[in-house]
Amino acid sequence: MNLGTTTAIDSATLIQQMIGLGETRQLEFKRVSGKMVGKALETVCAFANTDGGTLVLGLADLKEFKGDARMFGIEENPEAVDELQRKLLTEFVPAIDTIRLHRLPCKLLNGPAKGQTGHLLLVQVGRTSNVHSIINGSTFTRLDAGNRSMSAGESTDLSYRRGVRSASSEPVPVALDRLKTDAWRRFAEARGPLSGTFSDQLLRIGLAEEVNGVIQPRRAAVLLFADEPGSLLASLDTRKSQAKYGLHQTEWRQF
Repeated sequence: MNLGTTTAIDSATLIQQMIGLGETRQLEFKRVSGKMVGKALETVCAFANTDGGTLVLGLADLKEFKGDARMFGIEENPEAVDELQRKLLTEFVPAIDTIRLHRLPCKLLNGPAKGQTGHLLLVQVGRTSNVHSIINGSTFTRLDAGNRSMSAGESTDLSYRRGVRSASSEPVPVALDRLKTDAWRRFAEARGPLSGTFSDQLLRIGLAEEVNGVIQPRRAAVLLFADEPGSLLASLDTRKSQAKYGLHQTEWRQF
């Protein structure tokens, strides 16, 4: 994540272009209030999961203020800006590596620093080939002028479209206890302390997902940790094939 500063001349031109704009699919404006950080993370996540975009911090939404009165600057709450810059590096799974930050010097025309020289902050987010989520949060997509939390099914569909969903990432109906092996314990020790239940730990590191209310491991987790993953998955695949082609009438249950 790079942080650059635009010259005053370039900034003045760019700000004049932005001052009359409202929010769009690829443009959003926010003052840096106390609640800004969480909402900004949602917007960055949504931009990365759609077509990219720019979040302008320090410039109020056109629906709240008009013209030069939108110019509050990031000096209105510098602590929140610092927090956001830290969380842009730590709060996404997987990490978003297409974020670029640019400071625009400007004269502030509203807020506690009115009349002083300050800055706007452009958070530019490029489209990525992954599907990103907020840690302990949701996966977001961008609408015409806002964000929306995606359902699990929508996230899966997007993963397939972007080519990041593969057989190894598919959930499989294998009992989680089958993965509490020496291989898992060695992995956990090497990784460091993991909090929560075993299912919580697998979910947090992306090796499980919830399917119809049940936590199922991904195929990759079975390959990594099960004692005999080949035979276990082969048996599972055989049963799935039988169900697909109607070779038996009884339901197969979780192993």
